[in-house]
Amino acid sequence: MMTDDSEVICLWLACLTLTQASTREEAAEEIIERILGIPDSDKVLNSVLGRLQKNREEILQRAQATIDEDCDDSEELAEYTESVENTRERGLRRTSTQKHVRICEVNRTIHRLNNREYEYRPAYYEEVRCNSSGDHVREKEGVVTCSSIGLSCVQWNKTIHLTRRRYTSDCWETKTLIIPAGCECRRREFGAISSYIDAAWRQK
Repeated sequence: MMTDDSEVICLWLACLTLTQASTREEAAEEIIERILGIPDSDKVLNSVLGRLQKNREEILQRAQATIDEDCDDSEELAEYTESVENTRERGLRRTSTQKHVRICEVNRTIHRLNNREYEYRPAYYEEVRCNSSGDHVREKEGVVTCSSIGLSCVQWNKTIHLTRRRYTSDCWETKTLIIPAGCECRRREFGAISSYIDAAWRQK
């Protein structure tokens, strides 16, 4: 009669055959035949499964021990151990240093285009106009305005393209509008920056 170790070896050989079989059906038939041919096959199978479970537990224990050692090394993780309060304070300082203040006051208006006769796409646009009183606002509380540095807020415009159709028709038509689009702090005699942009594009 075969010893327990010999039976285990035979079962391992059967498992090897399982991995080398051409199809799963052939492998299943082969492994069943080999197991049934071993005396006390239930005992052998339980022995193999017990060893596999023991090996799995040892591997998991070693992996957990490695993770615990890495986490205990506080010197390598110093940058992650700072307090939440310090992180928030640094974030607030960064936000305050990046704050920008306009030196030209503007008025923003949303114009909705759809009416009883036409449907527009897009259905609205935003108009940005220089605040005429903004040039005369004096410097206060350390806030610099355009007029306080000897310049003026100059209006600039842009062209937008729309489509529209009558509600009674499926035919869309194009429409072009020139709208106020921004305000710049500059010497008024230089005009709006849009003229310089257009000139640069023409040169290209």
